[in-house]
Amino acid sequence: MSHKVFAIFFTALFMILLFIGCAGTPNMPGMPGYISESTSAFDGSKQLSMEPAWLDDSIAKLSLLKSTKMKGDKLVLTVIVKGTYTFRRFESLHFNVDGEIVSFKSIDSITNIETSPGFSGSGFYFPPSNWSFKRYIITEDFLKHIISAERVVVKIELSKTFVEGVFSKDDFRLARPAFIEFYKKLQPF
Repeated sequence: MSHKVFAIFFTALFMILLFIGCAGTPNMPGMPGYISESTSAFDGSKQLSMEPAWLDDSIAKLSLLKSTKMKGDKLVLTVIVKGTYTFRRFESLHFNVDGEIVSFKSIDSITNIETSPGFSGSGFYFPPSNWSFKRYIITEDFLKHIISAERVVVKIELSKTFVEGVFSKDDFRLARPAFIEFYKKLQPF
């Protein structure tokens, strides 16, 4: 076997093993969908939170938060859109759950905007990016409804446009598998 063929074979084998290893690796902090649980030293309250995970074929991410200080079965769903946008007032978040439209109004009066730092190193450059987000209140029953539905599409209405994405797809970087794990952790929470 020539050196060139061996190098190509070794590179391909390495890439396959790397992909299999990443796909099977448990989530780590900072990864899409990573779920963490914390307890406050101040008052003993507990918090379950999920890192934002992508909607399929979209520039939008979703994250979840539950605190023992929250009443009943309420959860905070945060919708994050890549770029600088203003979310529409009133009902700006819509779910099409197997043909049934469910809409939510944000608990935030203004759109929050943050800038993530860029990265440069080893010949790579990723510029800083802006992220726009708002929070919504959903229930555990609604969470159960969307994770068990056959097809769920999300629409986020912005001031001059809209963003859509498919929720009902399973991939390690997407929201639905993380929402399923979050729901499981809610039961003893």
